[in-house]
Amino acid sequence: MNPIKLFLLLGFAGFSATAHAQSDTIKFSHAEKLSSNVNSSAEESFPIFSADGKTLYFARTFHPGNTGGKYTGQDIWMSKIEDDNFTTAENFSQLNSRESNVIVGVSVNGDRMYVLNHFDEDGNATPGISITDLDADTKTWSKPRALVIPDLNITGMYYSAFVSPDENFILWSMPASENVDNNDIFVSLSGDQGVTWTPPITLGSRINTVNDEISPFFDFKEKVLYFSANKASNPDDYDIYYSVLLDDSWTNWSIPVNAGSNINSKGFDAYFYVTPSGTAYFSSNRNDTLTSIYVSDRIIPEPRPDDEDEETEEVTTVVERDPVLIIETADGGKQLDRSIESLTKEELLDKGTHIRFVYFEYNKYDISARYINVFDEVGRVLDKYPNMNLRIEGHTDAIGSDAYNQVLSENRAASAKEFLVINGVIPDRITSVGIGEKQPYASNLTEEGRSLNRRVELFFSE
Repeated sequence: MNPIKLFLLLGFAGFSATAHAQSDTIKFSHAEKLSSNVNSSAEESFPIFSADGKTLYFARTFHPGNTGGKYTGQDIWMSKIEDDNFTTAENFSQLNSRESNVIVGVSVNGDRMYVLNHFDEDGNATPGISITDLDADTKTWSKPRALVIPDLNITGMYYSAFVSPDENFILWSMPASENVDNNDIFVSLSGDQGVTWTPPITLGSRINTVNDEISPFFDFKEKVLYFSANKASNPDDYDIYYSVLLDDSWTNWSIPVNAGSNINSKGFDAYFYVTPSGTAYFSSNRNDTLTSIYVSDRIIPEPRPDDEDEETEEVTTVVERDPVLIIETADGGKQLDRSIESLTKEELLDKGTHIRFVYFEYNKYDISARYINVFDEVGRVLDKYPNMNLRIEGHTDAIGSDAYNQVLSENRAASAKEFLVINGVIPDRITSVGIGEKQPYASNLTEEGRSLNRRVELFFSE
């Protein structure tokens, strides 16, 4: 058995139909790879958050820091959110063994987690789900105990699950019987928060096909099922799809829709997870052999005017880097409607003044036309004060490695300097430096915040 595929689930023929209604259309921003604090040279998958949203749990495969070494099973790793960035991931040793260990559910109050597999006294694993509870006094997790699901019969080597935060349903991805190789998606229901469960129930023919359906996640806030599936034309190309639950039956679904090119690649894309705020995390091996964890944000459609024709194409709002210019002064605070030329000489030279603008596209450092007027202002200020010099600082968001972001930030600062020099400013009056991702202006956990961090800042001095 190929160890890369251990519990990573495969398969399914791609859907080509559209959703049953315009309101079912869901779009996400361009996916970005999380930093090296989370992703490593090993494989990362199964992203899921703690109940308070402050800790990302995920599974690592082929990592020398795993329990038992690089070529044993998967281990659970964790990365905390501090100052809107992910900390360096650590092995969650309390719950790891030499077998495969994956968190597939976190209770809404955070005191219970569900992990893949049953474990005997010797630590050997068999298919199923186990429960571990948090001891509030010692802050430690109990030894996982098997969860009993009536008539659960997992016959294949590849399977997965997702347990809802309210502990009232489990989504399974597993073979329908021992005579088939493909996975289907099933649900087990509980009306008493996990005390008793129904046998697995198929989600129906609109979700399950003759091929594989894998890695289910259900956004119970929006009533949307996400899952991954491969294409009949390319069995190694797995895409993420979504389908809306139309009633309470768990068998009546809208026609599944591909999540789109901002999410899906020509490789393996799976293990989709959406936070309550609409930020999505998933695994992908695009541009690589092993999977890493990527992040994207849901794009909220603009509301239609009441008198708009029904057939008018829906317009979606992509994050715009507005305003063009943000000025913060020690006395005036943040101002969005002030020009650089309106600043007094004292304000320009004050170390408490921050002039932020030129918001770059992801992984870009070219200057767009929308910033020409601001650059013209900078040039006129330098003409007005011939003894004044300018320091340009380039910044990035937290996506990507520290080393890569350092170079990218230097290129952004250099582009701003080059623009001014081309338009007549003496080069010796300008210093450009790169800060990398070290000084975020906004949260790196949302696309809006990351877009504000991809910037340059100006500092005047004499």
